[in-house]
Amino acid sequence: MKRISRLAAWIIGVVGVIAFGLAAHADQADAAVYYVNNQSGAGCSNASAGTSTTAPWCDFTPVNARTFAAGDQVLLRSGATWTGQTLTLKGSGTATNPIVLSAYGTGAKPIIAPGTTDAVAVLIDGYAGWKITGLELKNAWEGIRLQYDHAYNRDYIWIENMTIRDMTAAYNSAPATYNHTSAGISVKTMADAVSPAYTDKVNAPGRLTALTNLTIKNVAFYNCDTATWFGAPVSGFNPNEHLWTKHVVMDNLTIDGGGMWGFNVLFVDGGTLTNLTAKNIGAVSNPFGSAGMVVAYSKNVEVIGGEIANVARHPDQNYDGVGFDFEGVGKNISLRGMNIHDTAGAGIFHFNNSSLPDVDSVIENNVVSHYGTNPGNSSEGIQFAGGTGIVTNNVFNNSRGRSTYGGTYGGFYFAANTVNTVSTGYVPTAPSALPSPAGTGLVASQTLGTLRNDSNGEVGFKFTTGAGVVSVNGLGRRFTAGNEKSHTLKLYRDSDKAMLGACSVRTSAGTPDSLGYQYCKLAESVTLLPGTAYLLVTTEDNGGDQWYSDNTTITLGFGTVGGSVYNNGTGWSTGISGNRAYGPVTLLYQVNLAYGGTASASSTDTANGYSAAKVNDGTATTDFNGWASASPVMPQWVQIDFGANRTFGRVELFTTSGYELRNYQLQVWNGTSWVDCVPAVTGNTQAHRTHIFTAVTGSKIRVYATLGDAASSYARVNEIQVFSS
Repeated sequence: MKRISRLAAWIIGVVGVIAFGLAAHADQADAAVYYVNNQSGAGCSNASAGTSTTAPWCDFTPVNARTFAAGDQVLLRSGATWTGQTLTLKGSGTATNPIVLSAYGTGAKPIIAPGTTDAVAVLIDGYAGWKITGLELKNAWEGIRLQYDHAYNRDYIWIENMTIRDMTAAYNSAPATYNHTSAGISVKTMADAVSPAYTDKVNAPGRLTALTNLTIKNVAFYNCDTATWFGAPVSGFNPNEHLWTKHVVMDNLTIDGGGMWGFNVLFVDGGTLTNLTAKNIGAVSNPFGSAGMVVAYSKNVEVIGGEIANVARHPDQNYDGVGFDFEGVGKNISLRGMNIHDTAGAGIFHFNNSSLPDVDSVIENNVVSHYGTNPGNSSEGIQFAGGTGIVTNNVFNNSRGRSTYGGTYGGFYFAANTVNTVSTGYVPTAPSALPSPAGTGLVASQTLGTLRNDSNGEVGFKFTTGAGVVSVNGLGRRFTAGNEKSHTLKLYRDSDKAMLGACSVRTSAGTPDSLGYQYCKLAESVTLLPGTAYLLVTTEDNGGDQWYSDNTTITLGFGTVGGSVYNNGTGWSTGISGNRAYGPVTLLYQVNLAYGGTASASSTDTANGYSAAKVNDGTATTDFNGWASASPVMPQWVQIDFGANRTFGRVELFTTSGYELRNYQLQVWNGTSWVDCVPAVTGNTQAHRTHIFTAVTGSKIRVYATLGDAASSYARVNEIQVFSS
């Protein structure tokens, strides 16, 4: 009896598992595949069920009449073409079980070409949960329109492997009217106007969400007035009527022949836009001003990599024709790694639409070349109209004698930007990735507090350094699950609140360290002096990524914590004293081995206040501060005696801007002789040089000058910093 009971129990269990599995996958089992094929010999009929390749539907009439369910597929025959119709898709799938519009069979992509005025090739009105792949769309006002008119909180649209062409004025009754632009892919949203209007247009706390999780990948656009357009389903412009599109991913998109713009992105909260290419832009009259890419009324958007080339300014407009346009009313928009060249106006335009320029912008590691080819209202490398942010590690290749910066840019931090004079035939190359920062983390241990994301502004902690001098190479922010946005990290001197360094960390990329921190590299290292107070903060967004409140406690590996601090735009305030911190945040530092050593020189111009002792006092500047030789006769030298052997592999050498030391040798004393750390430097024109080499060991280091500055022939060294690596 026991054996029979066990067998019965086993059978019941198996049956139960099978029944559960069937129930769990009932939605997939009920899903249907519908075929559309109008080719000769296909045996098509709109009266058929459409679920067989031998009896497909002929055109879009039965598709447009049906509301599809999750897991359904609508497949168009490869090689077929449909004209005179819009494909209207109804029904909602999910991110894990979307409704699919794609192709079947072999041959060229199926083509939808309405060919009539104000027609849309594919329309999704109020629905989501669709995946659209493998089609060609042409000859229409818009290729794909995603419309959410008083429709909220929809989730998931995926568009991939598409060709979209010829969305132009030829099929548009009002091409010069705002929100009636001919676009490859448009997102049209609208809600009731807010009354009174938002006082905070940048954050727009009352703005609702239309769509979350929009992905557009591997799409080629040709001859479209713009590849993408985020607007409203009505003519005219009223930002109070728009909804957010959140978590937008655009990757590997190209447009060749963008009549008005390359890409136009508005009302996006949270976007990662990678490897976008826009070429031959601006041939069409555009009353709003042409650009390779425009981002406006958005926040937390990253644009990374890609190329913007050949942006014209139509003769009807004496303005714009710019590469990348930070149009305004935005926050935390990042432009990194873009190759921008041959623009009629500015390479980058930081505008102030609605008199509200973007804040917390990041312009980092871009190459901008051949700007101002046909100037209108701008011709610079970057034209500013106010705002705040950081501009670091960019290269400007100037072939037309234009200014690097123009306009109002007092709210920006600039560091490590390079300007080259080049010929008009110079061919620019894309920027290389920035290296990762090195060093020891300031935060040694932590007890995390309560998660929150209810504040706009800067949050972090105050700390006071210890006895030595350290060099800061990177800043870090504590990652927590769900973080996906970029954050600008800043280091201030407490006494005067001067910002000493800033960089932007991408929480969506990179692996956190053992304490959970992700880092960004400072464009220029920052020297922290002994016994000095500093503020270290991260910039946060209300409703954005989560961070930890100041019931968080931390200990430092260098110096002491002075309590939590924050700045919500009205000035600095203190939180809880002691070892408390918001964020938390940290930094990467290295100890300067030169500090505390004994400096001496071959000769010194003491009459003008120069001293050998200043080359290792911790003040790394390129103005008139440091050591200068008493005579222009070379050679001259300045050296630091460590007092004991030190092993080091990196030296930061600061001379004087405009009076750079031209020829010199960097040498170490090995106990018996001076040995070169690096090959002799000749023809130097940089006031700050970083020398990295295989680690050496010695008790002294010296700079041996063989040719002084070009202006006076004297040798000048402002600071020598020595690090282990």
